[in-house]
Amino acid sequence: MDLFAYAKEIAERIEAASTKAKVPMAVCVIDIHGNVILKHRMSGAPTFSLELSERKAYTSALVGLRTADLSPLVQPGQALFPLMGVAGGRFCSMGGGAPLRIDGELVAGVGISGGTVEQDVEILEAGLREPTVRIDMKLEVVVLPVSDADRAKRFYGDLGWRLDIDYAADAYRVIQFTPPGSDCSIIFGENVTTATPGSVQGLHLIVSNIEATREELHRRGIAVSGAFHDTGGIFHHADTKELVSGPNPQRKSYASYASFSDPDGNGWVFQEITARLTGHIEDGDESFTPELTSIVRGAEFDRRRRIEINAAAG
Repeated sequence: MDLFAYAKEIAERIEAASTKAKVPMAVCVIDIHGNVILKHRMSGAPTFSLELSERKAYTSALVGLRTADLSPLVQPGQALFPLMGVAGGRFCSMGGGAPLRIDGELVAGVGISGGTVEQDVEILEAGLREPTVRIDMKLEVVVLPVSDADRAKRFYGDLGWRLDIDYAADAYRVIQFTPPGSDCSIIFGENVTTATPGSVQGLHLIVSNIEATREELHRRGIAVSGAFHDTGGIFHHADTKELVSGPNPQRKSYASYASFSDPDGNGWVFQEITARLTGHIEDGDESFTPELTSIVRGAEFDRRRRIEINAAAG
């Protein structure tokens, strides 16, 4: 790796952490031979911070330790006490310096200064942490176990779903259908799963009108349950004791359901959604059941409280 590019990356992360903490810093990176690779003082950082950051970087580069960890080792009577009197006083045991390693090999040291020792250490560690990368994980395919691939193909075709694939070779067959408006598809066939036919349950299909959907399935000759809702107001229970016939009386979003099964018994549930939850429900918004509204607002309050506590601690 290009050491200068690596030093710039570290410096940028430290400066981002410094900006977030509202404590301007001076940053210095020095290689293991004592050469300055990078040195920069952010606007607002004390003038003396540049010298301190260089001494911390020099120390960590040549000793291979965090300067905060070095401090107890250089006290009078300790083995490294003489270190502080050599190299013209360039060594420093104030927190805010750390060694930089690539593939486990020491290549440089970084030092920062600009706040209290505690702030320097906290900002340094925040900058040295590898940035979190969000990896999208999109549900694309659900595999259904069926006993008769041709029968299942006729059923899902009768539903009006799009046939994407029907591939067969020897004793292997893959059939893929995609429901209208869905980014997720289903696959079934022969030798695509060892699960018991009909064992997949609770697959949810989102619709905007539960009654219109039921009518369309009836028109296509597909057996579908009557609409139902759950008295708990959050989600439907597996136990039918909490289920009541008919859609939610106020047609609240997420609260009305209907179900059907394919010929093998794989179970599907239609759920009516007319307004989407985003983690925040405005005052006066009555799109959702009171129970669901209360839970979402409670979760939002807890989330904001944690942010406030973390900000106060930082």
